[in-house]
Amino acid sequence: MSNVVEPARFMWNVPVGGNLKPDNAGIKSIFTFDVDELIKYAQTAEAMGIEQLLLGVGYHCADAFTYIGSLIRATKKIKFIIAYRAGMVAPTTFVQMINSLSGFGENRVSINMVAGISPVEQKYYGDFLPKEERQARLDEFMTICNLFWDNRGPVNFSGKYYQIENGELHIGYSNEADRPEMFFSGNSDTSRLLAAKHNAIWLRYSDTAENIAKSAEPCIESGNQMGIRMSVIVRPTREEALQRVDEMLDGTDPKWAKFLTDFMKTCDSKAVNDICKLAEEAGNSWLNDILWTGAIQIRGGSSLAMVGDPDQVADYIMQYKAGGASTFIMQGWPHLEEMKYFTELVIPRVRQREAKLREQQKQAEAVAQ
Repeated sequence: MSNVVEPARFMWNVPVGGNLKPDNAGIKSIFTFDVDELIKYAQTAEAMGIEQLLLGVGYHCADAFTYIGSLIRATKKIKFIIAYRAGMVAPTTFVQMINSLSGFGENRVSINMVAGISPVEQKYYGDFLPKEERQARLDEFMTICNLFWDNRGPVNFSGKYYQIENGELHIGYSNEADRPEMFFSGNSDTSRLLAAKHNAIWLRYSDTAENIAKSAEPCIESGNQMGIRMSVIVRPTREEALQRVDEMLDGTDPKWAKFLTDFMKTCDSKAVNDICKLAEEAGNSWLNDILWTGAIQIRGGSSLAMVGDPDQVADYIMQYKAGGASTFIMQGWPHLEEMKYFTELVIPRVRQREAKLREQQKQAEAVAQ
């Protein structure tokens, strides 16, 4: 019950890429990157009350470390989650980078650690490890990072992937907390166990509320928290939301859909494989009255979408909460338009439902006494 009455945390995924460069190269065109555009996006999200923005990682987007300082300076309180893969830099360097960012103050940088979803893409970066070894390397990477943040003297570590001898950093994490908030992404049991081991929120792709509850059970029992990534299409009426679904399908580029489908077939990620299986079983259509899988084929893994009017979406979020989810990283299309609908129409309804449950809990406790 406690998870249901505690306020849900609402975050948003930042769109990847940027402006398409008109080089006639088709679906593999190079994207330009406009930091001023992203600053406006962050400022708008902050004004709408979004808690954190997730900044992606991969060959398709800009490196968040190069621009996150600009976002922090241009905003006041919104936080930013940097998605990162172990193996890109040494753990000592990574801690130094995060500690340097902490100088901006107010603990406004979080980390979402991923092991990588596609061996094909990993090879772009010279990484030829199979999935199981990438996960094992991630464990070593975060163990070393936490040893530095523990700040108990020189760091020594000897593992299969990293060796650190008398490691020191003379720039510490300069916020009230002793380290950033951590997320670990992935649908697998290994990802869940790594999140628990490193005191991180387990972040997975969504599913039906019933399946999320089953997945969350061992996570909650271990005292950990679970978050889900998914999409939303909400409008003042269900009819308008369904009209938006039709508009998205009408605007689908078949070349892009094939490119994305082919890429997802290269993935060894359980999260991606799970979401593709859901879409396939649903015929790229509806799992139930609320969940639509049709966007997955054109928008990727985190595109399982809640579709409906504000009360329908708020009610389904409460079902997710009842099953153990406490954090929601959302996205929609167009991003800012969907964010506006969600923050103005859905979040207040979720807060009303949470407040009602808290009052019922207080009354039940009073009767019990």
